[in-house]
Amino acid sequence: MLNDEFRSIYANMADELIPRAEGMPSASDANVPTQWIDRALEYRPDLTDGFLRALSYGKNKEARQAIQELNSNDSEAFDCLGVLTSGAYFLNPEVKKLIGYPGQVPSPASDDLDSYSGMLAKVLERGPVFRPTLK
Repeated sequence: MLNDEFRSIYANMADELIPRAEGMPSASDANVPTQWIDRALEYRPDLTDGFLRALSYGKNKEARQAIQELNSNDSEAFDCLGVLTSGAYFLNPEVKKLIGYPGQVPSPASDDLDSYSGMLAKVLERGPVFRPTLK
């Protein structure tokens, strides 16, 4: 979906949003502009137009300036850029591992009858309550 020019623009903007810091990789280090953004766009095609508009701000500008202008002039496109970039970053298995997030794992339903019994005790003590219907 992204041509080479837009990928280059996006790499600079993504690294501005997610720089390398405190043992975490930058967006580019985590392959966001080359791999994971494509997956994020597949998951959220509704954000594509705003995302491409955001990248247009990056033409012939420094990434920081483009992002600042985008934030001031087109908050919808700014939001699309931010949501897709952060989402793509956290799709990377290495990033998930670094933050200690195993991803969604199944958890069986627990039988917590005791907690329900406690909540229902007052209802049982009170007995049936009803209002007569209007005729």
